[in-house]
Amino acid sequence: KAGEVGEGSGEGANLNIVLPGHTGDSGVAAVIDEVIAPALQNFKPEIILVSAGYDAHWRDPLAGLQYTNSTYHRLCKSLKQLATELCSGRVVFLLEGGYDLEGLSGGVVESFRALLDDPCGDDFDASVLAKEPEQKLRDAINLAKATHSIR
Repeated sequence: KAGEVGEGSGEGANLNIVLPGHTGDSGVAAVIDEVIAPALQNFKPEIILVSAGYDAHWRDPLAGLQYTNSTYHRLCKSLKQLATELCSGRVVFLLEGGYDLEGLSGGVVESFRALLDDPCGDDFDASVLAKEPEQKLRDAINLAKATHSIR
């Protein structure tokens, strides 16, 4: 839930962003720029731990999101850059999984490409996916920013 921010000495350390269905690459870019990066800059982590799940891939039957392999490349590239800026490059990715093996493998490959500073190799035409829910996404971003006092 968006309002769950941690408890006790960890209060404020949890960042939950409830993305609306059909969120894809542009929505993720906005969340990184407007919520994740500022939150990490405020928190000043010693290390970034990433629970790397790939069930948000558009091929996956469960999440209802529209991440492409390019989305995972962008996420990992951004997190690597933030780790370099904030915690001497200390970032750990732990593979969680996904339910579509093609989506899982493609997302993992692009994640590694980003971590190795290789360009994205995804040539999927995301225009065939559903339109991203811009207003619902804006509402989710605003809620996360308000919950965590991000300007």
